[in-house]
Amino acid sequence: MNNSTRRWIILFAGILANMCQGAAYASSVFAKPLLTHLNILTSTQTPDMTKWAMVFSFNLACLPLGMLISGKLADVKSSRIVIFGGGIIFGLGMFLAGYANSLAWLLVTFGIMMGIGSGAAYGAIVSTAVRWFPDMRGLASGLAVAALGAGTLVIAPIAHGLLGHAPEGEIPILWIFKILGIAFIVIIVSASFLLKAPPEGYAPEGWIPKKTSGAAPAAISMNWIEMLKKPEFWLLFIMYACGAFSGLMIISQASPIAQKMARLTPADAVLIVMFIGLANALGRVMWGFISDKIGRLNALLTMFAVTAIAMFLLPEMSKEKTSLLIDVMIIGTCFGGYLGTFPSVCADYFGTKHLTVNYALLFSAFSVAAIIGPRVAGEIAVKTGTYIDAFIIAAIVSIVGTACTVVTIILAKLRARKQQAA
Repeated sequence: MNNSTRRWIILFAGILANMCQGAAYASSVFAKPLLTHLNILTSTQTPDMTKWAMVFSFNLACLPLGMLISGKLADVKSSRIVIFGGGIIFGLGMFLAGYANSLAWLLVTFGIMMGIGSGAAYGAIVSTAVRWFPDMRGLASGLAVAALGAGTLVIAPIAHGLLGHAPEGEIPILWIFKILGIAFIVIIVSASFLLKAPPEGYAPEGWIPKKTSGAAPAAISMNWIEMLKKPEFWLLFIMYACGAFSGLMIISQASPIAQKMARLTPADAVLIVMFIGLANALGRVMWGFISDKIGRLNALLTMFAVTAIAMFLLPEMSKEKTSLLIDVMIIGTCFGGYLGTFPSVCADYFGTKHLTVNYALLFSAFSVAAIIGPRVAGEIAVKTGTYIDAFIIAAIVSIVGTACTVVTIILAKLRARKQQAA
């Protein structure tokens, strides 16, 4: 098999494995029944979503730790071994969450184990895809990370449907975790056998590298120490955190937002979660492709502006099902766009040789958003009975991201002028 065919098979295997890891993004579907089962309730005897926000945040905050581990092990061993091990830890965490009897157990299994396992597999899959597609970095990374959103589209209805089909004697919500955990282990481990890094210096036949707009020269290869000394890294870090903030706030609370703000039934709320997952997946591919055409920073600037407008409009749009669906899908598309674009931005600025570790450090900005975004939404909803103030805060955060992107574009243009003068 030639490399032109092999790289597409490898990308498909990575997409399949990453779809399983969309389980975290579908978590708002089973949050309420799980919290009710564990008797984690507010003073009004409703599920305490601030506690689920904590579990969700733990999961996403552990992703960079898994990615850092995967980067180091992939350098010593291989991406295949890292994805294999990450898949087992991720699936086992999901399976063991099916024995939850306390919040602490959920934090360890769904939060820490699934987060680290997902980060390890995800980091190795994305960096492998980017290395195989130097000619289409934006599209390849977009497709690889789009799988998480697509996974939500599949997992959310499966989880909801399984609630009514648990065997006698099984607690439905816990049984779902066990079944999904086993399925995830089988799928990710099977996919890992197909995943391998390209030969050193691989380039598609007939492809001629071009200079990346305003970023580092094509031959750049920074390690993490060199990268952290660059002011561009810290601007990108802030931009990533600002970009992920709104999306994570909405995704973590999607079902409760739909039920509380638009007064939808739990079944209708599942549809909202599914369509956010679809938008998330489409956004990763769409914006990855667009970034290849108009430039990464220009694409990010557009995403920030769109997100800010959508968040400002959400208090009014969330009053009715259709308008809520349209607005959150726009937000989901941009959220996916951030995740689909930043791996390529990292490769453009700091090179691909140390991409797994470098991107893990940049991705830690995502964890900052994961810790703050869902918690802000949950606490405001508990205190005020509505999410309106949380939506406004998210809009302001997007404006901050817009400003940082403008500064980064200016620095990129100055860098390009210096390179031309030299």
